[in-house]
Amino acid sequence: MVPYWKSLFLIAVTAALLAGCGTETPSSKEEEAKGKQTVSLDETSTNMQPSEPTGQEIPPVDEQKQAGGGQNGSKGDETDFSRPTTSLSYQIGNQTVTGTATLTTSDNQHFSLYVLEGWTLDAEEPHADVLLHGDTFARIRLLPNEETNYEQLAKEHAQAIDANAARQQTNQLPKPFTDALWYIAQADGVTVHVIASTQPAPMLLTVHAPKGKDVLGAVLAMVATLQKQ
Repeated sequence: MVPYWKSLFLIAVTAALLAGCGTETPSSKEEEAKGKQTVSLDETSTNMQPSEPTGQEIPPVDEQKQAGGGQNGSKGDETDFSRPTTSLSYQIGNQTVTGTATLTTSDNQHFSLYVLEGWTLDAEEPHADVLLHGDTFARIRLLPNEETNYEQLAKEHAQAIDANAARQQTNQLPKPFTDALWYIAQADGVTVHVIASTQPAPMLLTVHAPKGKDVLGAVLAMVATLQKQ
């Protein structure tokens, strides 16, 4: 009888061992499923994380142009308000010369005129402006509108420079100076033209240039454009 019970005992032990190795408990299966679910959620969470911004967002090209258009606009305004220019023709001896002149305003005597390239207009004193060009200058002195003896005015100024100053024929001068009073004086190698005129505005004009240098035509071309403000 003993061998029989030993045989049954061995069979029972073997069966228990086989059952323990091939069968998983419900708790172990549940723990494994939870572990897999946790890993899956972590991976999903990681993939769904928004990427950090790499820098400031760059606006579209059109918006960049609009944002930077201020300086270009201001340059455009400068161009719009540039001073007018014109062409002036005048005589140098027997030759006709044409040059570009720019409208220039004097705040000193409140007038404007076109100034040829190479010349400048500067205030000299409260009642006089000068056109300058190298060693040449022309003084413009506007006169009051009240009655003036232009002949006496021109003569006195010319003879103050040169007692032998001679009156000239104004029919040689361009308009509007054909009715002006014109004297020429010489002093220290300088020729001085003294012109008293009612047109284009009442004025006394004196042109100083080295002897032999012909600038009278250029000066009269500029002064002929004078307009009082």
